[in-house]
Amino acid sequence: MLNDIFDWFMVMANNKSVTLVIFVVTFIAILLYVYGSKKRSERFETYRNIPFLDDDNDMIPNQNQNKGTNSNTAGEKK
Repeated sequence: MLNDIFDWFMVMANNKSVTLVIFVVTFIAILLYVYGSKKRSERFETYRNIPFLDDDNDMIPNQNQNKGTNSNTAGEKK
């Protein structure tokens, strides 16, 4: 019985069908995860503007200020 199932799965035509079903179910699960909760959906919608934000240093909190040091990192301007 198990050998018959394995032989059925090894046929390329059957394998493609099973793979398609797995990918479609995974895609729908991701969509439900992202848009299923209104709170999570709103949070992800705010992330869509991240590429358009300026790279100003005042928008990004400086982690060195919390430690009491004033050393500049490689990406910051003096």
